[in-house]
Amino acid sequence: MAVSDRSTRAEYVRVTATGTAVRATVRALLLILALALLAGAMAYQAPPQGRVAIGWPGDRLFVGVSPGLGAEPVRRGELFADELTPDSPTTRSRWTRERAVVVLPNVGAGSPLQVTLVAQGWPAEAGAQPVVTVAIDNSVVGEFTPTSVWAEYSFAVPGIAHQHGDLTITLQTSATLADSRDPRQKGVRLAEVRIEPASEPAPLLPPAWPAVALLGWNAVLLYILLARLRLSPALVYGGTAVGIGAAAIGLAIARIWMAAILSVAMTGLLVLLVIAYRQPLLALIQMLVRRYSQGRALGYGLVAVALLCFGYVLLHAINWAAAAGVRLFWQTFPDSLLLALLGTALAALGLNYGRAGLPRLSDAIVDWFAARRGAWIVLGTFALIWLGFEAVVAATLPYVGHADYSDNAIVARNLVRGRGWVVDYISQFYYRYESLTRPQETWPLLQPVWIAPFFALFGPTAWAAKIPNFIFDIILAGLIYAVGSWLWDRRVGVTAVILVLTNYLFFRLSIYVTNDLGFVVFNMAAIAALLRSQTDPARRWRWLLISAVCTGLMMLQKPSGAMFALGMGLWQLSLIANELRTALDWPQRWQRLREGLAPVVVWSAVALLILSPYLARNMILFGKPVYSTESYDAWVLDYRGVSGDAWSEIYRVFTPEWGGPGLPDRSWIMRWGFDATQTKFETQVRELRAYLMPAWPGAPEPLAALFSHDARKNILTPLGAWLALAGVLAAAAYRRRWLSLMVFAYTPYIIFMLTYWRTNEERYWVMIIPWLALLAAWMIWAGYDKLAAIGDRRWAPLGLVLAVAAIVTIVAGSQADIEDKVRNEPRIWQQDLAAYEWLQANTPPDTVIMTRLPWQVNWHTERPAVMIPNTDDRALLLEIAHYYGAKYLVLENQMRVKGDAGRLLAPLMDHSNQPGMVIDGFELLYASPTPDFRAFIYRIPDT
Repeated sequence: MAVSDRSTRAEYVRVTATGTAVRATVRALLLILALALLAGAMAYQAPPQGRVAIGWPGDRLFVGVSPGLGAEPVRRGELFADELTPDSPTTRSRWTRERAVVVLPNVGAGSPLQVTLVAQGWPAEAGAQPVVTVAIDNSVVGEFTPTSVWAEYSFAVPGIAHQHGDLTITLQTSATLADSRDPRQKGVRLAEVRIEPASEPAPLLPPAWPAVALLGWNAVLLYILLARLRLSPALVYGGTAVGIGAAAIGLAIARIWMAAILSVAMTGLLVLLVIAYRQPLLALIQMLVRRYSQGRALGYGLVAVALLCFGYVLLHAINWAAAAGVRLFWQTFPDSLLLALLGTALAALGLNYGRAGLPRLSDAIVDWFAARRGAWIVLGTFALIWLGFEAVVAATLPYVGHADYSDNAIVARNLVRGRGWVVDYISQFYYRYESLTRPQETWPLLQPVWIAPFFALFGPTAWAAKIPNFIFDIILAGLIYAVGSWLWDRRVGVTAVILVLTNYLFFRLSIYVTNDLGFVVFNMAAIAALLRSQTDPARRWRWLLISAVCTGLMMLQKPSGAMFALGMGLWQLSLIANELRTALDWPQRWQRLREGLAPVVVWSAVALLILSPYLARNMILFGKPVYSTESYDAWVLDYRGVSGDAWSEIYRVFTPEWGGPGLPDRSWIMRWGFDATQTKFETQVRELRAYLMPAWPGAPEPLAALFSHDARKNILTPLGAWLALAGVLAAAAYRRRWLSLMVFAYTPYIIFMLTYWRTNEERYWVMIIPWLALLAAWMIWAGYDKLAAIGDRRWAPLGLVLAVAAIVTIVAGSQADIEDKVRNEPRIWQQDLAAYEWLQANTPPDTVIMTRLPWQVNWHTERPAVMIPNTDDRALLLEIAHYYGAKYLVLENQMRVKGDAGRLLAPLMDHSNQPGMVIDGFELLYASPTPDFRAFIYRIPDT
């Protein structure tokens, strides 16, 4: 047989086998689908029954919820938020509005039912109770008058009244209750909805076909998932049959919940399928990226996009040069449009005409930029100019920043004075402290160590506290350049440095005394060195030790770095797991396991050794290896929203010694309510998405959930966000190991921030900006390379213009914020700084100050301070002031008192107040000599 005949025969056998396998799979899926549909139809022959505990997790599958007070929530029949209700039979409940709607989906039609409501009316002192009318599918079945105690109210629903698959229960209340403290228009409290059969059902009941179809889809997805796990056919069929049976039994005996859960289950199965098929999906992405990153179609597309972008850049350049040009454009429209298009074409032709002119010059510029000498010249010149500008700004700002920024400088000052890591203020009321001087217990302790040597050399001044920032800036610039040059090329490294250092968040980190800048340096170094340890076998241990040291310092700089350490450790274990899969036998597996675990153990041990002094200090002082008052803040912040009043919740009096509720912990979720917890989580997801993902207005609904709702919140500007996203997709094809490390490293941190702490503060995400900048720079220069390669490099000049325009656009996106910090913020601080100078000049050094900003007061005046408690009880506020010996009350302009304390002290913050006035017993001693934006200093009354 000829070779060609044998190859044809092999191809025929392969195609035949593939066709047979496809037919077998289709037959199996049809069989599973038929079994699921039959089981679902049989389940609906049982009469429906079940209960929904209102106010507990899952009830929002059946009721709409809204905190709004307008007419629209009433029209939709939405309920108010869940509340802890100790006297309720279920211990939780919700208030209804004038109209409330409960939808029990896919219950099934035609069966006589009994609907029972567990409800409570208004408090006895409210007077006469309202009348509640109950309707089923818009047919009234009865009414009841609730009482001030919980009771059950049952209603018979004949089968003829219920002819739809969904059971819709509507409650119409004749009146609502509201008062000044609770403006919600409330109907009745609802704790439970229960349905059960009222009599013998008909011999054959029609199923709710949407639920049966959902059961079929779930069965198909479950079969595909189990088949992907490479189980035997018997296990695949058996597992799917068990799943179908469980769902059918659920529909029969707990139909309310199972019918609602099926749609949720299908979403869960789709997610699991994506995880199970991640390798083929990644391979598909790789294939698509590689396929569409070459060829003539890409060239034509790049040219078209380049021309559009070039025209856009020209328009903005003309607009910048002369604003009148835009008016002229519209005055002469549409002729001006034709002229603009002609000008764009002629300019593009001029840029790309010939091979020896501008194209050669563009290539020479880019080649010089990509060379070691050129890259270092650009990098050094830029760093010298930009960091010099930042140094001038930082030196002229006579403050170090708010809260933890001031705290870092205060602790460093106390270290230099030999007092240790202590502070002289009380900022929260979780405990009643015996003294205002206490161990610093809220923020990390490493940043003060970096500051202390400069305080020892130059004294405790604001500009000396910022010197470590510029050292970290220089290290970060070199690190980004080195990583970019290693993973891509020098152009990418230098461009990323420019994008990062000019970013508005990094400008803030440079002019304030924050620990985030050092955290970014150690975080990036730890990740990059760990990756290098896997790609440079000859120097693996050196890179591993560098990574371990940086990981330990990262956790000392900010303990939340432990989440990154966890992810990096899991990444190393995943590499070991991949190695074990290729082992031939168990002895070889054990050998590879030992060899693979040794570096992980050493890496972990070194990192923990560096962290151990911090752990030991916490054990000695607080009895816990990791301790911070933020562990209490986590169960308070954002559960009542994100307003100033909501933030002030962490300054309430919690210690029982002053009548507080005790230390917040995870059980407080029950107190805040499940709606508040879900809202907080959704807020964190939305804000994280807004920071990292680009905005796509008008995106299709499934995709819209993945993109930012506000392009202004993109931490790398809108263009930078789009370029970084394109870089992530390209990395899936060309930098998979790096991308896998990033996913492993950031996933635990993201989960931690979403579920425990909070994401809605931009500086929590600065450590990812260098990586986003590297991806964006990669896409900028990859676009240039592709565009320049078209037409024998005729398009290189246009590519260079667009690359420079992209860099300038991203840099310019931060300039408004930077300008505001330089020009406007000092004026905001000016009145407070003058008030602090008055305190220094007119009070003894041991005078205790009560203030909303104890950190700033202590830094600028060196007077001990205590926070203004968030309470509306004047007696409690004065009791705390007297306990700590506070003599003066400072009300700053920079941050007004919010919450209950803000309303209590509102008369003291009236801009018409003048020194000498006595308001509610507080004597005004100092007020800013300005008509508004004033700071006030009062003497606290003795009683």
